[in-house]
Amino acid sequence: MRTLFSILLLCLVLGACAPKTTVVLVPDDDGGVGRVVVRAGGAEQPLAAANESTQVTDRPAPPRVMPQQEIDRVFGSTLAAMPEPPKSFLLYFPTGSTEPEPTSRPALDEAADTIKCRAVSNVSVIGHSDSAGDPVANQKLSMARAEAVRRMLQARGVPAGAMTLSGHGANDPLVPTAPGVAEARNRRVEILVR
Repeated sequence: MRTLFSILLLCLVLGACAPKTTVVLVPDDDGGVGRVVVRAGGAEQPLAAANESTQVTDRPAPPRVMPQQEIDRVFGSTLAAMPEPPKSFLLYFPTGSTEPEPTSRPALDEAADTIKCRAVSNVSVIGHSDSAGDPVANQKLSMARAEAVRRMLQARGVPAGAMTLSGHGANDPLVPTAPGVAEARNRRVEILVR
């Protein structure tokens, strides 16, 4: 996942004598870099800097920074085939309502556009409520909110088969509260696009 972890690129090249593997540590989309330790033949080579690489035949070679042009040349098709990172959208609701707040409409439109732009989308529509009121009614309300958002996404051209729905009631609050507390940020639907 490009946004959460540095990408580790591996390339196995069959040479005349022994297979050679190239390992490159590339940064996340946000510029963060993780760390990897390459082990082979009883030796190990840590990689912790952006674009740092090692080649392995019997043992990992000393690291070097691989120029971006070389990464693009060797791994360009692999990077192009990687799925886009997941994206989440939050819609908020008035108390007891399945109609999103007017301020949530742009997020709904953006979610629909994002889903339609992806070649393959797996969309979770997850309804929630705050903890005010009856727990059974809150469970039904959270599912009704997810259903309402599904219909709104369908009206914007999102295929019904791309979406799965769930309702969590007050069981997964964005803002933890005591029982019976009305909290606007917990009355929501999350649209998770993968």
